[in-house]
Amino acid sequence: MRLDDDNASFRFNQEGLRKFMGDLEVEIMELVWKKANPTVTVREIYELLRQKRPIAYTTVMTTMFRLDQKGILRIVDKVGLANCYIPEKSRDEFIQDIVSKVLEIFFEQFPEECEHYVANRKPAKSSASKKSSAAKRK
Repeated sequence: MRLDDDNASFRFNQEGLRKFMGDLEVEIMELVWKKANPTVTVREIYELLRQKRPIAYTTVMTTMFRLDQKGILRIVDKVGLANCYIPEKSRDEFIQDIVSKVLEIFFEQFPEECEHYVANRKPAKSSASKKSSAAKRK
């Protein structure tokens, strides 16, 4: 997902990063964020993916190239004919950027509704406070 792309979509019916990227893109990015040291090649990601399911090398190569075009991955070097990739941002930075972009859109297009939601939203309890509440009840 390009944050500045007019064709970008937010998929409400999906979980996690799949709200912003396709299934294979998410699988690849999760592996890149874990395995890049500091770079990763298509072959390395392909080998990890094919342990889980059948997939063509060219599918992984094309998807990683498109992630580069979208500004999510970056080609920084070559080893022989293989491109070496790094994530453009850490996982946390990527999530922060896409959440900020989505909130900006909602606050720009639905300011009253967003303000109402924020004003009436009860803070979520942290897992630590849930545990202490459960301990007090016992």
